[in-house]
Amino acid sequence: MRRESKRLMWVLLGILFWLVVGTVGYVIIEGYGLLNAVYMTVITITTVGFNEVETLSAAGRVFTIVLALGGVGTILYGLGSLVEFIINAQLSGVLKRRAVKRQVDKLSGHYVICGYGRVGESVARHFAAHSADFVVIDSDTEALAQAEAQGYLTVEGDATEDETLESGGIKKAKGVVAAVGSDAGNIYVTLSARVLNPRLLIVARASSEESVDKLRRAGADRVVSPYGIGGRQMAVLMLKPLVSDYLDVVTSGGALEFRVEELLLTQECCAVGRTIQDMAIRKQTGATILALRHGESGVFDTNPAPSSILESGDTIVTIGTPQEIARLEDMLGAQKIPREQGA
Repeated sequence: MRRESKRLMWVLLGILFWLVVGTVGYVIIEGYGLLNAVYMTVITITTVGFNEVETLSAAGRVFTIVLALGGVGTILYGLGSLVEFIINAQLSGVLKRRAVKRQVDKLSGHYVICGYGRVGESVARHFAAHSADFVVIDSDTEALAQAEAQGYLTVEGDATEDETLESGGIKKAKGVVAAVGSDAGNIYVTLSARVLNPRLLIVARASSEESVDKLRRAGADRVVSPYGIGGRQMAVLMLKPLVSDYLDVVTSGGALEFRVEELLLTQECCAVGRTIQDMAIRKQTGATILALRHGESGVFDTNPAPSSILESGDTIVTIGTPQEIARLEDMLGAQKIPREQGA
């Protein structure tokens, strides 16, 4: 497209060149005034075919032939370039959409981000940092251009419409982030996504406290208020700055490279039926168990006792370096739950 734009610019300069040459030539050769010279030049290079201002001399006729060949050729070339430019622009858009559709169709277990504003952009950045597959949906072409510049898969359209969500692979997705500009829009996104894929994990943004309950009733699993979170974070930074720094390190991958992960115990895990003390997890792997969510009741034990018995379906919340977490996975034979899906 950039090459075609540059070529069109040269065509326009070429037409301007022949206008100047023709005007100057008729003034010098035939002694025409400026207006008559411009008139003769325009009707010659555009092949309009009006009568001549005055009878041309032999030199004037030769000059007119040269002007017609050069000017008309330039204009025809320009028209061809313009048509090619338009066709290429249309084809590139069609081909691009087809390429994106093929990529989206290949995805399974991915995430769909509805809305690429400040919240959606931050979510996309974190997804990319964790190598999670995701698709961005937005109706704003400028926002999509920014997302595409980051190398993200994008779908243009209204995220509240079922067809647009289906274009983003909603039926094969693992989760949806509803982060469009209004709470009403997020409610529509949540309702549509829940109907299209009942198994989805839906996290919705709420701008006001009044919308939190509505989003939950619409089917959102989690509702986040950026303003509320921002206020709590600022308060913690003032009251407990060291605690805040520590949490940033362990949850965001800071300099110490700590990670907080969730491990799901299946029936095949060697830990099933044994206690935390029996497994000697800290001694064997270096990782620390922070919490235990029981599979049957869904109740969180935020400080599990060493005598706690691990059962199939339980989820262990653990902290450690990536190497320690990997050793714990190997030891238990547990299944890691992606952080984006974490509680």
